[in-house]
Amino acid sequence: MSKGVYENPDGFNNDEPDAMKNTNIDGQLYSNVGAFKPSPRDGIVASEPDSSGKRPFLVAAVFLGLLCVLLLAGIIGLSVYYNRAIKDSEDKRNNLSQSCSLYKTNATAERDQLQTRYNNLTEERDQLQTRYNNLTEERDQLQTRYNNLTEEKGHIQLKLFVIEQHCQEGWRYFDSSLYFLSTEKKTWEESRQDCQGRGADLVIINSREEQTFLFNLHLRAWIGLTDSVTEGIWKWVDGTPLTTGYWGKGQPDDYGQEDCVEIYYGQDDPVKTWNDENCHKYHDWICEKVV
Repeated sequence: MSKGVYENPDGFNNDEPDAMKNTNIDGQLYSNVGAFKPSPRDGIVASEPDSSGKRPFLVAAVFLGLLCVLLLAGIIGLSVYYNRAIKDSEDKRNNLSQSCSLYKTNATAERDQLQTRYNNLTEERDQLQTRYNNLTEERDQLQTRYNNLTEEKGHIQLKLFVIEQHCQEGWRYFDSSLYFLSTEKKTWEESRQDCQGRGADLVIINSREEQTFLFNLHLRAWIGLTDSVTEGIWKWVDGTPLTTGYWGKGQPDDYGQEDCVEIYYGQDDPVKTWNDENCHKYHDWICEKVV
């Protein structure tokens, strides 16, 4: 076929100018194509296109079809998987929501129980604190009482010791006081000096019971009462004025400067035995020492 192209000597005219050669090139090409076309006289016969050239297109079409089927199957599979995943997710979410609700309910109930228990423990703590405070106060009171009793015990022991010692020396005990009964007679002033030498003084009578006790000693003895400082103003030896007297009938009569007082047992009534007497007369006396 290439021979037909090159055998045409008139295809290009070298005598024409270059501009003409360029403008007529399309016509030359088409004339060359016509020269290339085979003819029966040249012994060349044109053949029909071969049908085997369609196979690649069929293969491509089949491949594309299979690819579409695979893609469709993949899409369907993904859709099923996605739906299943959504369903599973919703189930999990529902389960989680139920679990959260149950947990919240249980947590609320447990919180209420803990709050109730806390309140009960707080109340119990307050009760224990109150009881502790009461016991502490009671303990302090008992401690104070114990200290007082211990101190009182010491005083009693000392008092018993003093009473025992004085009783051995002839003293008598009555209502927290010791009484000494003389065995000789002296004036009122001498009697008082004797009592003071013994750490005591002439007796001061403060009650009806003490008066009765002294009456039952069966003595006519000086007591610690006088109006020697101011006539008619009777005072005890400790300086306190007389408030209750146990005078005998018609006494005091101040007969012959009687400025001192004696207790005289020779009366019928034990609370009417006092008699004013001259302080220079001699009588027994009674000393008193408060224990």
